Amino acid sequence: MKCDPKDLLLYAVTDRHWLNGRTLVDVVKESLDGGVTMIQLREKSLDEGKFLEEAKELQALCRERHVPFIVNDNVDIAKAMNADGVHVGQDDMAALDARAKLGPDKLIGVSAHTVEEALLAEKQGADYLGVGAVFPTSSKSDVGEMSYETLKAICKAVSIPVVAIGGISGENVGKLAGSGICGMIRGTIFDLDGVLLDSMGIWEDLGARYLRQLHITPEPGLNEVLFPMSMEQGAAYLKEHYPLPQSEAEIGEGIARMLEDYYFYEVPAKPGAAALLNFLAERGIPMAAATSSPRAHVTAALERLGLLPYLQAVFTTGEVGVSKHEPVIYHLAAEALGTAPAETLVFEDSLYALKTAKTADFRTVGVLDAHGETDQAGLKEAAEVYLTSLTEFPGHWEPLNK
Repeated sequence: MKCDPKDLLLYAVTDRHWLNGRTLVDVVKESLDGGVTMIQLREKSLDEGKFLEEAKELQALCRERHVPFIVNDNVDIAKAMNADGVHVGQDDMAALDARAKLGPDKLIGVSAHTVEEALLAEKQGADYLGVGAVFPTSSKSDVGEMSYETLKAICKAVSIPVVAIGGISGENVGKLAGSGICGMIRGTIFDLDGVLLDSMGIWEDLGARYLRQLHITPEPGLNEVLFPMSMEQGAAYLKEHYPLPQSEAEIGEGIARMLEDYYFYEVPAKPGAAALLNFLAERGIPMAAATSSPRAHVTAALERLGLLPYLQAVFTTGEVGVSKHEPVIYHLAAEALGTAPAETLVFEDSLYALKTAKTADFRTVGVLDAHGETDQAGLKEAAEVYLTSLTEFPGHWEPLNK
């Protein structure tokens, strides 16, 4: 069974030592109310009858919330109660044997402490890995603390999702960012115009700029007239209202060449763009671009500005065949990065595009552009993070990963 990384965003393992007089059912209910996305019942000291009784009660709670319920170690109980799966340690039943008992439709999680153990578990059919302890923990005294480097190496070595376990709290979880585990930001998708490229101004001045090249003074307000028009409509308007010897087709071609030259030779990066991409690269976060502009234009600009090497892929709506009113381009970019929407940040300066990404379960960053979105209040409200400058982003990194 393929494990949905969305189910592993906040993976909870029960620990009776933390009850402080409350019942386990109450604590699990509270955890589900708080946003836990998967529950593993781990009880080493209960007899089988008591364990099964408690497991059924917790399973019912999880099913009400459509949250997967996993049993630790005990494959027979997991099978008897039709749990969603089982999690086994290195000293328990092998993943291959657990799969044989439970069948193809159940989740099999495996604890791993080394790259070798992780690769073997994946080879044997594990759906996900539990890796740790990443911080000191009282619940597993027999396991030493794993280094960040080992955690990152395991995540890089396997293609199945990885959850970190052991001693994690709201205060220290940000230290795991960039490791590749589920529940953290694992990828970013950037719009280009108005986000990484300071190019939106050209679109406001395109017609007037074309006329000035021909030594013709544009009428006041021309840009406002042309802005909502297509290239063909704009060329027709200029032909009708100005003494141009060129045909409408030639006017359109001239504007297109001017626009191409602008991207190839002039358009600057947004302030802080290079520093932001370097910040993410240093943390091992893969990046892609999703743009409505032609590939040749944006790749020339990105290469000239030294930004292209940071991006694993560039997707254009023209090539995809669907505008950003649909989330197709974001899903393709996330697929290229190997990340799920819920662990992928989308940077947009346009409200409609940001809402498209948000509706598709991507996490979102709204970016102010002086020549872009007119409804900045709406953009700020819709986005998880709102930036008036790209230089502000590092301050949001740890909160985004909690």
